[in-house]
Amino acid sequence: MLVEDRSDIPELCPEHGLSLLLEIKGEKWLFDAGQSSLVLENARNLGINLSEIDGIILSHGHYDHTGGLKSVLGETGDIVVYAHPGIFRERFSLAKPGKIRPVGIPFHRHLLEESGARFSLSAAGREIQPGIYLSGEIPWITSFERGDPVLVVREGDRYCPDPFIDDQFLTIDCDDGVIMITGCCHAGLINSLMEVRELHPGKRIKAIVGGLHLHAAEQTMLAKVIEALEPFAPEEIIAGHCTGSAAESSLANVFGSRFHKMETGSVFKI
Repeated sequence: MLVEDRSDIPELCPEHGLSLLLEIKGEKWLFDAGQSSLVLENARNLGINLSEIDGIILSHGHYDHTGGLKSVLGETGDIVVYAHPGIFRERFSLAKPGKIRPVGIPFHRHLLEESGARFSLSAAGREIQPGIYLSGEIPWITSFERGDPVLVVREGDRYCPDPFIDDQFLTIDCDDGVIMITGCCHAGLINSLMEVRELHPGKRIKAIVGGLHLHAAEQTMLAKVIEALEPFAPEEIIAGHCTGSAAESSLANVFGSRFHKMETGSVFKI
């Protein structure tokens, strides 16, 4: 966990954002890049050289997952960046009444490409390396997962709810199950897990790792999400960032020792 909203390690700073270093079958992948150059500082303090990573994966186009990308490219140089083509769409937050705040990627595409990003963009699910899959667009199926009404896109002179077609998760197919890595899960945790089942039929869920975007969920919705989550029987849930303290408490109550909080600098072996 290179960047997360919390840290108990004095030399590692937290920020509202997410960046995970994944070590898979001898390769190193950066999943999201936090919101600033802090990802580099934390990596250095952990003795991690980001120039050695094999690729970058962006879960969606929000600043708190992409704002550190240019700094990372300064370390890596020419590198493939996997994402959905919708990541560059302008995005805004209406969380503060009367104020429209931009929350999209804080860089133009051409600037990132000049810095070394070789974008591999696709709306379809795909295997980016043997056993490593990006979901592509996630169908909205459940009746209770409806996104976040304060997160919007501009349509002409109107602001409309963001459909989050660019929201993707990563899966790692193991011999004994599948690991799901999420950025914010804007398309909904249960919708996403249903898509995991489509991609990996019959595979058990070894772990769900990442932000679950339940921080603003009303208690009724949260209860429905957790009720729908139980049949998937995840062996571990490692959550933080936008999950929210109430949701974390509920998940801990239901899943007990199978639930873990993410923190900057945490290391998990799955």
